[in-house]
Amino acid sequence: MILKSVAAGLCFIVLTTAACGTPSEQPGSTAVSTSRINTVGKELPDDAASLDQQYLRLNMIEPSTLDVGISLFDAQFNAFLFEQLVVFDDNLELKPAAAESWSVGEDKKTWTFKIRPGAKWSDGRPVTAHDFEWSFRRLINPTSGNIFAYFYYPIKGAKAINTGQTSDPMTIGVKAINDQTLQIETEEPCSFLPYILAFFTSVPAPRWQVEKYGVRWTNPEYCVSNSTWQLGTWDKSIRMTYTLNPYYNGPLKGYLERLDFEFNLPGWRGLPAYENNEFDRIGISGPDLQRAKIDPVLSQELITFPNFGTYYTIFQTTRPPFNNIKLRQAIAHAIDRESICNIVLGGAATPAYGMLPKGFPGYQVDRLQPHQKFDPEQARQLLTEAGYPDGKGLPSLELWVRGEPPTTDEWNVVVAIQEMLKEHLNINMKIRQQSTNAFNAFMRNHEIPWGFLWFNMDYPDPSDMIAVPWRSQSTGAGRQDWQHDVFDRLVDNAAQEFDDRKRVGMYQEAEEILAQQTAGVFLYNLVNASLSKPWVKGIDLNKYGDRRWSGFAPSFAALYVGRHDEVGDRK
Repeated sequence: MILKSVAAGLCFIVLTTAACGTPSEQPGSTAVSTSRINTVGKELPDDAASLDQQYLRLNMIEPSTLDVGISLFDAQFNAFLFEQLVVFDDNLELKPAAAESWSVGEDKKTWTFKIRPGAKWSDGRPVTAHDFEWSFRRLINPTSGNIFAYFYYPIKGAKAINTGQTSDPMTIGVKAINDQTLQIETEEPCSFLPYILAFFTSVPAPRWQVEKYGVRWTNPEYCVSNSTWQLGTWDKSIRMTYTLNPYYNGPLKGYLERLDFEFNLPGWRGLPAYENNEFDRIGISGPDLQRAKIDPVLSQELITFPNFGTYYTIFQTTRPPFNNIKLRQAIAHAIDRESICNIVLGGAATPAYGMLPKGFPGYQVDRLQPHQKFDPEQARQLLTEAGYPDGKGLPSLELWVRGEPPTTDEWNVVVAIQEMLKEHLNINMKIRQQSTNAFNAFMRNHEIPWGFLWFNMDYPDPSDMIAVPWRSQSTGAGRQDWQHDVFDRLVDNAAQEFDDRKRVGMYQEAEEILAQQTAGVFLYNLVNASLSKPWVKGIDLNKYGDRRWSGFAPSFAALYVGRHDEVGDRK
């Protein structure tokens, strides 16, 4: 779980699905620009611009591969190239994708997924259950190097294969019953298995291309995928384009004819280029976000929504001084989260009082805030009850920070915490920087007395943000030594509960234990921000009141270019 932190900075381009191929080899690759029907037969909305305007100009870090199933980071989260069995829509609800339906048997361990009839890869071959069986075995196999293989441990036999306890891939509980039926068996009842199958790496790969071309299979001349997009061109160090896959027959067919990605070069500055009308959309942060908020034009094009990651601190709770819950609680009440979010981070964050961010299923700020709210008087009283009145007698405290150096924002936050503890509790706190690898090694072994870190969600369900980082683990696993029997029992029972209302309720009870026991001090959630030109349509409010760049679904599928006076001026 320690590798999650890189994910959030890429969130603007990752939450999508798509496909690869050579467009000149596909049928129906041309169209008259005045047509209201695009090249894959989808009718444009009434307010759409002409067909020759249906493309978006975007940016990304150049990937080194597009094999997202086993190399998600190297692929720069280009998960939109492939279609999972299921996906999340803008409301964070599961929807059919490569599977048209799914069900779980009476034993609550045997899942059946029906592959969509007529589904095809971008080279015209049928998409079958056998493709998913082979692909899941591949991404679980330790020889693949997939750092997210642990995600699939609930699947029968997956952990044994991935950890070397056996080498027989046929012991993995994934089986194609026939071309249209995939069966997945879990070790124990696992109510959130479909959420795991919507994760970025849960995608098929074309076996015939992988086995023939090896690591080169995602090169433009060999790339084959199964979603509404296909790889068009890849000019190394310059740009890459995606076009519509005319063989795609699924529910997430795109309006846009093309996606044009320009690669970020050293010193790249997105905001001036955006203002110069070189991009239709960019992600922004820091000073650019502050400027956009007050600019009369940019403020109208600004889209913000909660980032589903939480910054917090962990403790070594089995050893002094942090085995003293009163001390942990005093620290929690001495930190002014509002000031951190609005002043230190310039409004680019919201206060956190538990693990679940605002807008996340199960979010419950009113229930959690009393346990960790900023209250200097209560903090001083708790410190006295802990045996350290006015900080007297308290051993020297160090807050460990990951990264040498950490990001500017992270450094500014820990310095602010240092000043707050001195002001409100007369505690002298030192800051200790650790390289990422060293920090992670200490963390796995539960050897960090007090650490500042964050956890970014993998899928929008409480099982991920509450159970994964906090369920007690033995040394060598997990993040900290905190252990609570009731908490463990709640999250274990929730994993086997198939009534969503009851299941989420269990996670909410568990989260309140985290806050009340000060297993960690919860600090803030970042805010994602992007700028989109007025003609970029299809970014609608979801039920949480967010405009999520079309959310966790194959986001580009819903987007199109609308009529606008300036559309014709796009470079």
